[in-house]
This record gives sequence, structure tokens and C-alpha cells, in this order.
Amino acid sequence: MTTFIPNKYTQWYYNIISNAKTRHLSGYKERHHIIPKSLGGTNYKSNIVKLTAKEHFVCHHLLVKMVTGDAKKKMSYAVWLLCNLKNPSQTDRYVPNSRVYETIRKLHASTVSAKFKGVKKTYSYWKDKTHSIESKELQSLVKQGENNPMWGRKHRQSSIDNIIANQKNIPKPKFTCMHCSTIVGGKSNLLRWHNDNCKLKEIS
Repeated sequence: MTTFIPNKYTQWYYNIISNAKTRHLSGYKERHHIIPKSLGGTNYKSNIVKLTAKEHFVCHHLLVKMVTGDAKKKMSYAVWLLCNLKNPSQTDRYVPNSRVYETIRKLHASTVSAKFKGVKKTYSYWKDKTHSIESKELQSLVKQGENNPMWGRKHRQSSIDNIIANQKNIPKPKFTCMHCSTIVGGKSNLLRWHNDNCKLKEIS
């Protein structure tokens, strides 16, 4: 089982846990593993406490600063999931402000980058394979409406400028429609307006 670093974050964490154990919480609440299962915790009642949505988020944010090494990677991933994945049993999750969310996003990105640094990328496992229609529909469904991480949010202007700058001067690959022989830029345009959706399909 992972040992927490004896710092101020650990003290704050256990202050929240101690307070939660000695009160009756009415209304919406979320179950929290005091010692996360990924760090050796169990499902015993002694390791579970009921917290408010904000307390639950704060505790996971603190856990990132209470551990090191692989445990830190696990905790950064956990708080990232808490920000982005919807749990059917947690209907009123706390939504952090944009500054806190950006901090968590950068931490998760750096963790993933470090994990795959120096690893040769290969996509041979997916060669000649495609997603089924059911799989595509499911992927679309889980990202619709409030399930979308960007639901109710907007990109900052600096992010928009970075996206534009990164795409500037990058030529799109060219494709030719099999029916009207029109040359279009980008595969998405080809699939949307040509080939099976081409107006001249029936004529050809």
C-alpha cells in the first residue's frame, strides 16, 4: 500500500476525511475511497466516506500532491477522469473553474507524454481493421450533449490562435471523387460531398 507524503496537502486531506466521518450529510453526496483502490485500498466500509461533490474533487486533487512516482501518475489520471467522464450514479458532479481544469489538463498531458517518451509508435494492430457501426454510434453517443468535455465551455482566444497557427501552411491531401472526378482537399470533404454522396453518383 502506498504511503502518503507527510506534507500540508496530506494534512488537509485527512482534515476533510475526519470531518466527513463525524457528520450526517444530507442531499447529494458521493462515495470516496480514503485509500484509493489503485493504491491498495479496499471496498470495506472503513475505507469509504461520503463527501460533497466539491469535497470529492478537492480530495482527488490533493491526492496528486500527496504521492510520487507511479502513484502520482495514477492519481493525476484519476482526477482527470473525474473532470471528464460522467458517472450515472453521480448526477451533480463538481465542475472546476477553467484555471484549475487547465492545471489538471497540463499535468495529465505531461504524465502521458512521459509514459510514451521513447516508445516507438506502431499501428500494426489496427491494420486492415475498422470500427463497427455499433461502435461508431456508441463513441458518438458518449460524447454528445452534457457528456462532451467541452459542454458549456469555450476555447480561450489563445487556444484558438494556437490551433490556427499549428494548421497554417499545412496542405491538405488531395482526393479525387470516383463519380465526378472532382479533386477535393481533405478526406472529410471527400466523404461528405463526394463518392457515395456525390450528386453525379446515379449518372455515373
